[in-house]
Amino acid sequence: MTLVRPPTLRDLIKAYGSIEEVVKHLINSGFTPEDISWKFKLPYYLIRLYMEGFKPRSRVLFSTVTKVYDRLALLRSRRGKETELLKFFKREDLSLDVKVRLALGRITDENLKIGEGIIEKALCAATGVAPKRVRDLFIDYGEYGEVASMLIRPKEPKLTVDEVYEAIRIIPKLERVYERVLHISSLLQNSTPDEARYIVRLLLNDLKLGYRQETVTSAIARLYGVPAELLERVSAIIGLVEGLTMAPKGEAELSKIRIRPGQFLKPQLAHIYDPDKVSYPARVEYKYDGSRLQIHRWGSQVRLFSRRGIEKSSTLPEVVDIAMGFKAQSCIVDCEVIAVGEDGTFLPFQYLLERTVPRELPTEELRERMRKVRLTIKAFDILYLNGVVLLDMPLRERRRFLLEVVPAEYLAEGVDCEDEVALMRFYNEALKRGLEGVIVKDLNSPYELGRRTYTWLKIKPERDTVDCVIVKALYGKGKRAGLYSSFLMAVRDPKERKLYTIGKVSNLPDEVMASLSSKLERIKIGEDKEGIYVKPMIVAEVTYQEIQETDEYTSGYALRVPKIIRFREDKTVEEIDDVDKLRRLYELQYERYPVK
Repeated sequence: MTLVRPPTLRDLIKAYGSIEEVVKHLINSGFTPEDISWKFKLPYYLIRLYMEGFKPRSRVLFSTVTKVYDRLALLRSRRGKETELLKFFKREDLSLDVKVRLALGRITDENLKIGEGIIEKALCAATGVAPKRVRDLFIDYGEYGEVASMLIRPKEPKLTVDEVYEAIRIIPKLERVYERVLHISSLLQNSTPDEARYIVRLLLNDLKLGYRQETVTSAIARLYGVPAELLERVSAIIGLVEGLTMAPKGEAELSKIRIRPGQFLKPQLAHIYDPDKVSYPARVEYKYDGSRLQIHRWGSQVRLFSRRGIEKSSTLPEVVDIAMGFKAQSCIVDCEVIAVGEDGTFLPFQYLLERTVPRELPTEELRERMRKVRLTIKAFDILYLNGVVLLDMPLRERRRFLLEVVPAEYLAEGVDCEDEVALMRFYNEALKRGLEGVIVKDLNSPYELGRRTYTWLKIKPERDTVDCVIVKALYGKGKRAGLYSSFLMAVRDPKERKLYTIGKVSNLPDEVMASLSSKLERIKIGEDKEGIYVKPMIVAEVTYQEIQETDEYTSGYALRVPKIIRFREDKTVEEIDDVDKLRRLYELQYERYPVK
């Protein structure tokens, strides 16, 4: 009797012509990707790529990209980073969309479903290191990319850009956690230490190279000779990557891109009030304790978008009804949605959360919440009307169209002020009515999509407030043993993806502390004898009595007697205040509130 030897991978390639065809044959024969990887020693990520019909477009090694990343990390000035990116974009061996996404650190717009927990498991699987060792390194170095570079063994680079790029792009299709762990661990096993550092950072959408998307936009604009402002606007309309990859078509084609109802636009944002930045006469409007909303109407269609672009029409049906009453065939209106009592008085932001969180509700629950919490809107700008884009018109002209379109009861209340005396009088009236403060606007200014500008300035009481993020929860003592007693808060760097601590907050009642415990445990990334470190995901609006200079916190400043006003579920860590605002608040506090 003759023994039949199982076919080797080489035998199968000879029979079917390529590894890709071998993988397809084995999958069709009932093998799982895990079986194929174990039996034929093929990297799991490659099997998954071949299952998706992967066809390499180039043989450029990923190590050539990591060298660019390393140079960018060394450069300190924005101009230097921009010039290095410009050189990278000039390469002809990679497509522009791939280069743009690699520069932005955003390989796909889909949710990768990758957090530090999966990265930790993948590192353990790729290196055989115990989880405790990975966690200890993370606590010491504070960043999983650096941990990966320390644990992965040196080897000759062989990963291609196409392999890494496409391997990351297919991750959203991997539904099970163990599939994502196997996929990432096999990618890391085949990487060099430097490649592993940046693969992990790409997976976590944070290259940590000290530049923002504006630098990428400027580099693209320089390369193709188009105005950076135009490129920014196009990107705000059709999407960042889509806009940047249109740059080769030139200024004339970019200028043809127009906004249209139904497509979310990044809203303009306000800076903190600075008297020197105000141009009189100025438009001054109440700042309501609500949530930003962008209303799109065309014909009988209405779409509502939150500040972050989440569609809300199904959860805010009464706002849809209000929009149907606008006197326009098509329009895009910027407004604030507010909770109101039965007598029409404005209710605190917490009431609004009953209606805006969660995003989708069963019909009966939605009706019950509508009965409990009524809503209205206060519109303050109009960006588009009956086929005409109004962005470049001065505010005074846009307001004229706004008054024609939106019924008076839904307009933000405000006045035109000739000087600071009139402005402060209106501000005090706002506080007496229990409102947050006022927004001061330049009547000659255009609407600048996606920008925080000095043509809009906000004034709020309590020496203003600071939007910051929890980075550490401290263990309680005494009667608060078993709970977290306080939170270490941080603001962001204005240019780099860094956080700086500003103080500890402990004013929350025990029941709130208890309710936060489970959420904090879910986002825990490390611990020490004082408490746990958490992902910067919980944003809070904090007030204070005074800002002091100090060496105790990494920002160089401390909030004296800080108190959490509310948690900002509508904001991410990218939208919190930066250390420059803290510095300006420190300087302004003695101008506004002289020491007696």
